[in-house]
Amino acid sequence: MKLKRKELRQKEEKVLLTFLKQTRKGKYAKIDKGSLPYLRVKEQREEDYSEDEYYYSIR
Repeated sequence: MKLKRKELRQKEEKVLLTFLKQTRKGKYAKIDKGSLPYLRVKEQREEDYSEDEYYYSIR
């Protein structure tokens, strides 16, 4: 089972490296310079609180 995982990981790594090499050579679409400001958009998420963490009171 470990051998299959290792083979799969190597295959995926090879595919990724091939994609990156081809991208560098310009075989895929060029990056639009106008979209670069949005390259690193920070994720925003709200904290998920369970009900146990909320305290309710009666006035």
